[in-house]
Amino acid sequence: MMKKVTMEDIGKKLGVSVVTVSKALRDQKGVSDQLKEEIQRTAGEMGYRKSSRAHNMRISHTIGIIVAERFLEEHQSFYWSLYQQLAARITEKGSTPLLEVISSQKEADNELPRIIAGQRSDGIIIMGTFRHRYMELLHNASERTMPLVCLDSEVESERDDAVLSDNIGGGYVMTSYLLSLGHRRIGYVGTLLATSSIDDRYLGYVKALLQHGIRVNDAWIIQDRDRVSGKLLRSDQIGLPLPGGREGEELPTAYFCNCDLTAYNLIEELAVKGLRVPEDISVVGFDNHLPGGIPDMGITTYEINAKTMVSRAVSRIFQKMDNPTFSGNVVVVGGSFIERNSAARIGDPVPYV
Repeated sequence: MMKKVTMEDIGKKLGVSVVTVSKALRDQKGVSDQLKEEIQRTAGEMGYRKSSRAHNMRISHTIGIIVAERFLEEHQSFYWSLYQQLAARITEKGSTPLLEVISSQKEADNELPRIIAGQRSDGIIIMGTFRHRYMELLHNASERTMPLVCLDSEVESERDDAVLSDNIGGGYVMTSYLLSLGHRRIGYVGTLLATSSIDDRYLGYVKALLQHGIRVNDAWIIQDRDRVSGKLLRSDQIGLPLPGGREGEELPTAYFCNCDLTAYNLIEELAVKGLRVPEDISVVGFDNHLPGGIPDMGITTYEINAKTMVSRAVSRIFQKMDNPTFSGNVVVVGGSFIERNSAARIGDPVPYV
C-alpha cells in the first residue's frame, strides 16, 4: 500500500511551508499565481488527495525573521537576545521560526531574502532596520505574498505594522534626568542617520533641551559608529571635546549615550583621558543591555521592554496571517528608567522655559 501524500510532502519537495501549500490548494490569497500553479501541479503529480479533515486541521506556521548582519556582530548582542525571545515565543505557539541574516553586500545589491523570494514562510518579522531602499524592497515584495511586521525597525508608510520601543520618550526621560541634576551642557553620543532608533533618541534629547531653553551644540553631538556599515567605533576612536581644547571652549558636563555599550566605551575613553565618572563627568545610556563579558559599570539607563515588544510582534503577525485584511499599524512600547551611579548632581535642577 502506497504512503498517503501529505501537504508536508509537497512543501518539502518545493521548499515552501505547509501553510503556503494549503493556501495554494484551497486557492486562497497570499500565494503568487505562478507558485500556486506549481504547487497544484506538483500535488497532482504526487497523487495528493484532499482529506475532508484537512480543512479543520491546525497548521503549523513558519515565521521568517530578517535581520541585518551588522546587528549580530560581536559585542552587539541585543538583537541576539531579541531573536531568542522571538524564537521562543513563536515556538510556544506551535510554529517554527526561520532566521535569515542579510549581509551588507546583499543589502547593497538589493537582493531579496531567500525566505521571501522562495516564499518559504507564512509571515515575516523584520528585526532592526535596513537602508531605506532595502526596506522598500522588503515591503513591496512581501505585500503581494505574505504579511509583514516590523520589530524595532523603520516605519516606511502609514500602511506599516510595527512594534517599537518608545525611543523618543526614553531619550526625553534620560536628558531630563541630567537636567534635573543641574547639567546644562549635555552632549549626545550616537551617529545620526545610522539607525532610526538613534535618531529618535536624539529627538527626545532635543525636545528636553528645548523645553529648558537650551540650544543644541553641534560640537557635542558625537559619532559612535560608522553610518554606512553600522560598526561601532573603538573607544579610542570616539572624538570627544575634552579639556585641553581651544581656550575658553565650553565642554559638556554630561553625555547621553544612545545605548549602554556606547556608554561603556565612552566611560573607558574618559578614564584614559584621566576623567572619572561621575565625579568629573556624568554619563547615562539606553536599553539596559551590555553583552556578556563586559563588566557592570553601574550605568544609569532606560530599559527597553523587549518582552512586551516581542509578545506584541508575534501576536500581530499571527493576526495578519489569520486575517489578511487586518492592520493594527504602529504600537509604541514604553520602557523604564533605571538609576544607578554613573551621573552626579552638580547644581539645582534646570528650570523649564
